[in-house]
Amino acid sequence: MKKIIIMLFSLTSIYSANAQKYSDQYIKDASKVADSWFNNLNDKEYENAFLMLSSEAKAIYNQESWISLINQLMLEFGELENRIATEKKFKSKIEKLEDGFYVLIDYKSNYSNTINHNEYILLKQNDKRKWVIVDYNYEFENKIQ
Repeated sequence: MKKIIIMLFSLTSIYSANAQKYSDQYIKDASKVADSWFNNLNDKEYENAFLMLSSEAKAIYNQESWISLINQLMLEFGELENRIATEKKFKSKIEKLEDGFYVLIDYKSNYSNTINHNEYILLKQNDKRKWVIVDYNYEFENKIQ
C-alpha cells in the first residue's frame, strides 16, 4: 500500500512539473508576440499590428477603422517612456471565450501624456499553434499640463 501511495504521489508530481513546464513555455512564447505587437504600435507599424490580431478581433473592425482608432489612441497616450510586465498568467479557460490556451499579461506603462497607466493584453494560441492578440485594454489618467 505504501508503494502505491508513493507511486501515485510521484506520478502526480511529474504531471504537475510537466504542466508547469508547458505553461512557462506558453507564457514565454506569448510574451514575445506581445512585445512584437507593442513594438509595432510604438513604431507606428499599425498594419503589422493589425495582422497580429485574432480572427475574432479582426471581425470587429475592418483594418482601416482599426488603424485610425489605434493611431488616435497612441496620439492621446503620447510617446512611450517605458513598459514593464507586472503579471503573466496562463489560462485554459476564460469567461465568455472557448476553452484553449490563453496568456494574460498586465503592464505598468509610462507614456508622455498619461499617469497611472496600465495595459492589459490577452493572447491565445490559434488552431495553427500561433499566438495572436485577442484583446487589448488599458486604464490611465491624463497628465495635468
